[in-house]
Order: sequence, then structure tokens, then C-alpha cells
Amino acid sequence: MRGLLVRRGVAIRRVVHTLRHEAFDLLTPEACYWLGFLFADGCVTYRAGHLPQISVGLAQRDRDHLVLLRAFLGSSSSISKPNPTQGSCQFSVRSTRLAERMIVLGRYEGTLGERLDESRDFWRGVVDGDGSIGSYRRPGPRLSEFAQFRLVGSQRLLDAFAVFLRSHGIHGLSVRPHKSIYTIGTTCGPAERIIGLLYAGAPVALARKAETAEKILSRRLPD
Repeated sequence: MRGLLVRRGVAIRRVVHTLRHEAFDLLTPEACYWLGFLFADGCVTYRAGHLPQISVGLAQRDRDHLVLLRAFLGSSSSISKPNPTQGSCQFSVRSTRLAERMIVLGRYEGTLGERLDESRDFWRGVVDGDGSIGSYRRPGPRLSEFAQFRLVGSQRLLDAFAVFLRSHGIHGLSVRPHKSIYTIGTTCGPAERIIGLLYAGAPVALARKAETAEKILSRRLPD
């Protein structure tokens, strides 16, 4: 959106960005997903004299995912071109309402608010941001592919994820320290169950992980 600013008799065209500041007020499945994604990969920063900033960066191959986030937020802000050294694209918006909502819901500390911890959409967003899913081949007389799942993050967040899994009958996974962060993961049947829980019929997901999940689930035997 463009407006005109008149200064000393000269019309100066300026850009007025659009944004849905209320995008996270109601925790719809799509809102839960993007909150999970931003909890994993995004950050909220404050600087004196400026509105709070919510920003996220992704590799160039995942740029289309930032396009989806921008559309959900109703934002007209641009997505940067790939950084020449890191190859990442950056997207950010400024909003007190969005930033405070993320903080209240537990972005950095405390428990996850308003039952986010019970939402598979939220956890799929977290996994799309900081997790990995895939397959590996085990050597032997017959080459077979086995699913694998891994998520890294803070102990606080992963402990909540472990509780979420147990509530869906997936037991035996522990949160372990990994350098300066924590990790939780598994392989084979339990990994397939987690992938199915998060990705089967998902309305929104990172494209390449959704494709990997579909391949894994398509070869899974019925329970």
C-alpha cells in the first residue's frame, strides 16, 4: 500500500505495509502451526524506540515457506534475497500485538499457553523449524528402509513434546543433552507413528518435509 507524504511542497511517495496484528489472537490450526514454526526458528527482538520485531530466516530452498507465512500474516513486507555468505532468506514484521502474544504463549519461558502443547499443528511447526525426518537403510541380506525422527531445542520445549507423545501412546522417548541444547529422537515404528501423528492429512507443512513424510507413510504397514 502506498501513501503520499507532502514535505515542503514536494510529494514523497512512501510505502505503508499491511499486517494482520491479530493473526495469533485465535489459536486456529494454522495459527498454531505458525506459532510452532516461529517458536523453533523465529525470534522476537526489542530495541528502544522501535516496535518489537518478529523475524525468521530460512535457506533459499525453503523460501516458498516464508511466502506462506507472509500470506498468513497478511503482510506486504518483502522477503530478502539470499544472503551471499549463508544463502538464507530473511523475513520480518514489526508488531507489538504479535510479539506480546508470542511471549505470553511461552516463546522463551514458562509453560506453553492455551493448550498449545496439545496441538499437533503446533508441534508440526516446531519440527518443521528444528526437527528432521527421513529414512535410513540397514545393511543385511535385504535392504530395508527405516524411518527416523529427531527434534532439537530447549529442554523446556522438548519435555513438553515428550508429554504430548505420551498422551498419544508413544512412550519410551527421553530428552537428552546435546552440546548446548537438547534432543529427542527415535527410529523405525515409533518414528513412523510420530510422523503419522504430525503429518498425516496436515493442512500446512514445510513442503520438503511433507513430501518425505508422505513417502514414509505410504510404505507403512497398517497397524
